[in-house]
Amino acid sequence: MLPITHKEISLRRKVPVHSPILCARLDHLDIDTAAFIEHFTEAFKSMDWDLYDVKRKQYELLLAHQVEIPFSEFKAYYTESSIDAKAFLGLWTTDKLLVQKCLAIKPWRRRSVCAFEMQTGQPQTLTRIYPEAFAQAVDTEDMRSLPRIFSQTEAELVDHTLFQSFVSKIAEQAQKVTPHIDIKKVRLTAHFMSVKARQLVPGNNSPEGAHEDGADFIVSALVINRDNITGAKSQVLERLSDGTLVTIFERELQPGEFLFQADTGEEKHYGNDLWHYVTPFYVDDPSQESWRDIIGLDVEIIEPKV
Repeated sequence: MLPITHKEISLRRKVPVHSPILCARLDHLDIDTAAFIEHFTEAFKSMDWDLYDVKRKQYELLLAHQVEIPFSEFKAYYTESSIDAKAFLGLWTTDKLLVQKCLAIKPWRRRSVCAFEMQTGQPQTLTRIYPEAFAQAVDTEDMRSLPRIFSQTEAELVDHTLFQSFVSKIAEQAQKVTPHIDIKKVRLTAHFMSVKARQLVPGNNSPEGAHEDGADFIVSALVINRDNITGAKSQVLERLSDGTLVTIFERELQPGEFLFQADTGEEKHYGNDLWHYVTPFYVDDPSQESWRDIIGLDVEIIEPKV
């Protein structure tokens, strides 16, 4: 029964978990769940496809066929939308069937982003900002280190009382679990993602596996739609001192449910190094399309620096 915190997880596991976790429904934040879902439920259908996913899969397929492409060369193709895919692939292999397989890879994730800076206190202010690109703090030879530019979420979706109430409540939750810091300013980045499952290709919102996002806190998923799917368990994992990842909590989130947790550096403040993942999901009825739509949220404490 929701809500569930790290305290309940500690009791279930009989092993203490000190780093913050909260699995709850929007109602627990005093937000009208039905109204929130109604506001967003159709929005994902018009969002742009994430073509970076396609290029990454192409790269993996080429490497699997022993086609050697210097990472620096692929970086240009990955980050520039104007480079013709067929022409680029033809520079590195004469295998026309392999090129066709690369070009046949279909996108499976629609997405958009928006970001805000919030000044806490009285009055509280929420100002939208427009980051130019996203990159994760990983090894420079890792695809996730490359800058990605996503479409900005439509203003009519996020300049709305329901959405702004949600990000404000999550910022309040971050302050609640950080009593040793008087937070003055936070940056909140929302990721709207719609993932499609196909009959032969399961839906996968975490192709990189279990990971951290690089923020102080995250909502790994606030689920809006689960259409004709089975699976998709959101997981919280703990990375132990020997590098082993152990799943300490998982739940198949339903529309209106979300999972909040500490994300990066929290082991220094709380003691547990938390990571996250969502398992693949599958088509239920083959005659219907299958989608999972979520909002993810990164919370970064800007002032004071922690």
